[in-house]
Amino acid sequence: MPRLASALSPVVHGSEEGGLRTQVAAPLGVLVTCALLVLTQLYVAIPLASPVGREIGGGNVSAVLVTAYSLAYAAGFLVFGPLSDHYGRKTILVPGLVALAVSTASLSAAHSLGVLGVLRAVQGFSAASFPPVALAYLSEALPARWRTTAIGAMSTSFLAAGIVGQIYASAVTLAWGWRWVFALAAAAFVLAAVALATILREPTRTVPHSTLGRRFRQLGVLAGRRELALPVVAAFTVLLTFVAMYTALGPELQARFGLDEAEIFQVRCAGLPAMLLAPVAGALVSRIGALRVVLAGFTLAALGLAFEALANGSLGALIAANTIFVAGIATTVPAQIALVGACAREERAGGIALYSFALFVGASMGPLTTQLPLGFNGLLLALAALLVGGAGLVSLGNYGPRAET
Repeated sequence: MPRLASALSPVVHGSEEGGLRTQVAAPLGVLVTCALLVLTQLYVAIPLASPVGREIGGGNVSAVLVTAYSLAYAAGFLVFGPLSDHYGRKTILVPGLVALAVSTASLSAAHSLGVLGVLRAVQGFSAASFPPVALAYLSEALPARWRTTAIGAMSTSFLAAGIVGQIYASAVTLAWGWRWVFALAAAAFVLAAVALATILREPTRTVPHSTLGRRFRQLGVLAGRRELALPVVAAFTVLLTFVAMYTALGPELQARFGLDEAEIFQVRCAGLPAMLLAPVAGALVSRIGALRVVLAGFTLAALGLAFEALANGSLGALIAANTIFVAGIATTVPAQIALVGACAREERAGGIALYSFALFVGASMGPLTTQLPLGFNGLLLALAALLVGGAGLVSLGNYGPRAET
């Protein structure tokens, strides 16, 4: 532990070993916790579609809750990545969480579908100030040999939010109603903003002189790199399949197995342990290379969806196959972040912003995909085919020894 504290000295202050340990744990702990809180706001929409529709109605509630948020969220990555490169990480992180707290609190008072959609878009744009900036902060604040571990921990929170957000929204709605889902989250964001302002220190970094406009133009240059464009385009399929599968799963469990909301809640919980593969995937990246881990994750997720489609009315088999799918997604995401970072090189923050943009544009398409006349099994097979296509795209790249070995 003294060696760890010494290695992490850029983000800690103080001379005593005990103080060093505390100040190492605190920034990492608060960022990982904030990552979980922020990312849950995408996935709360999945179980909220039915209760919000019953109270507000007026259209495709699922599309409004997910698509409005995800599109604004994806667009925000392209804004806040360059802004944080120009003005600093903490300068963006703290005000971003304050704006997220305000927009989230406003959602608890929405009384029409149109207002709900606008507020979800504002919330999504505000939330985009956190993930790429936090990942860039960790990359700068930690020495190289600890970055994979830190990104693995952050990725675990990002992925666990996919299940935790659904569990949280289901539990709070069952207990107090859907408006409390946003009210309680808003209070948590206020506390998170205070924690970030108190604990984080702006990391020392060498910033090349550049105008803000040039930083935005650099994103276009990055997007034109073939070795970066391939995994970025493939990322579109990852959360598309995740959101689409879980959007379709609840109605299918009700129709095929007659489960009520509490029982569906339990099924959603079953996928949570598979998220623990994210830090394992981070460790595998350093051993066998990001490219191999990405391809393995895509393959595992596609197999899980195919097995779900073949479950043939067995709830136990469906849950087991769903766990395989979630494990594949949990393997893919941190490995893709590592692969994109290796491809982007010194423009790591911009590369992660592009990757995140594609990831969450895909998420925004998830609810719309479930409207296709394919049936549940046909939808799952189509999603599995998308993942196979994503793996194919990634495999076409020439990434060099840092990604392949």
